[in-house]
Amino acid sequence: MPNLEFHNVTIGKVKNADQIAVKGEISNFSDKAYNTVAVRIILFVNNTIIANTVFTVNGVPNGSTKAFERTIDELVYSQIGKDITRYEIYTESCY
Repeated sequence: MPNLEFHNVTIGKVKNADQIAVKGEISNFSDKAYNTVAVRIILFVNNTIIANTVFTVNGVPNGSTKAFERTIDELVYSQIGKDITRYEIYTESCY
């Protein structure tokens, strides 16, 4: 069973665009290395879902921590970025 944890997850603005970026780290505490980890992130304003997307992190060896960054293209930071109240992030699948 995978033992993957997420750390230092932040939601902010892309440097050269008005889009939202989700950044963080994924740590693999399992005995198996994974070629690909599918991650689901859900962003909320209060209790309303404003984004629900899956992205992949490639090459996550066992015993390692790897940084990731995902741009949420459909959201404009200046319109909604500061209103995001919470997020959920979890492993969708890994192989």
